[in-house]
Amino acid sequence: MAEINIEPKKRSSWAWIIVLLILLVVGYLLYKYFFEAQGGNPETTGAPTSGMIMSLVPGFVSI
Repeated sequence: MAEINIEPKKRSSWAWIIVLLILLVVGYLLYKYFFEAQGGNPETTGAPTSGMIMSLVPGFVSI
């Protein structure tokens, strides 16, 4: 009988490139959503609304 050589099917690298591109787009959108100011709203930009600055350390008074 003749021998038949069967080679395993090679997987395409395009699937990994598409997955990587999707992850990059999702990461960029998350960055835009979480780390950039949204419309200049003082609540989201962190700008103080009064002249008083509160300290993060309890018992510390800033002068």
